Formats: sequence, structure tokens, C-alpha cells
Amino acid sequence: MMKIKEAVNRIESTSKSMFAWEHEGYIHITFNTFTILVVPYEAKTMFDCHFVNPNLELPADVKAQISGIIGKFLRTPIKERYPDKKYRLRWIDSNGISNYLDNREGVWTTESITNARCYTESELEQLKKDNPRLAPAIEAMKEPAEGKDE
Repeated sequence: MMKIKEAVNRIESTSKSMFAWEHEGYIHITFNTFTILVVPYEAKTMFDCHFVNPNLELPADVKAQISGIIGKFLRTPIKERYPDKKYRLRWIDSNGISNYLDNREGVWTTESITNARCYTESELEQLKKDNPRLAPAIEAMKEPAEGKDE
């Protein structure tokens, strides 16, 4: 499985001359400042990719590495390529103030929003399995943590 950001990072790590970035639904890949490939986030096969500057010769080792990375990315189901959504567990006290719950090492604590832990969907599901009596409360407190995808 390979997420979009992982594909970009792995492509960039193949060579000092390789650059990759995400932009408007595509991974753009350049070699020595020339765009060589544009991969749609939702590409299913290499035929969905856009080859640019086909006459540009890449070193064989770089070409093999990029091919392997793109192949693994294309084999990843589309819905699993995107970053995991993150959530905080929020409750409002009797004064109307938001508080955020944290569960570190099995101990529940209250935090401010700046220190609030973000959970992935699978982490919340595990918390509900580990604490079945609290499962309805965990579901009710789940709040999307926008901008916390890193």
C-alpha cells in the first residue's frame, strides 16, 4: 500500500535530480527540471499516466526505481492512497468550554485543543473495542481534526 505523500517522498529520494510534488489531483515528476510524468491520484494503470518529454533519457537505475514506485502506487486501491482522516475527541463542559480527551497508555486525560491528540479512524475503532462501554461516547465526541493530516 502506498499513500500519495509516500509516493512523492519515495520518488524524490531516488536521485538528487528527481523532484515530485502534489498539485490539483496529480503527482508531477521531473528530472533535471524537465517534467517526465504526471500521475493522476486516481490512476488505475500506466495508461492513465501522462508521459511528458518522452525523448528524455533517464539513467536505467532511476527509471527502474521510479517504475517500481509508480507500480506499487497503481496497485494500491484508490481510496487507500489518500491520507487517513484524523479526529479529536471533544466534549463541552457545563461552562460551554470545549475540552479534548486523550488516552495515553490507557489513562484518560483532558487536554486543550493545542495539545489534543488526533486519532485515525482505525485508532478510534480500536479504542471502542478496548472500551466497549465508552464506544457510544467515543462516537459522539468524534470531531474532524482539519489540517492535521501530517
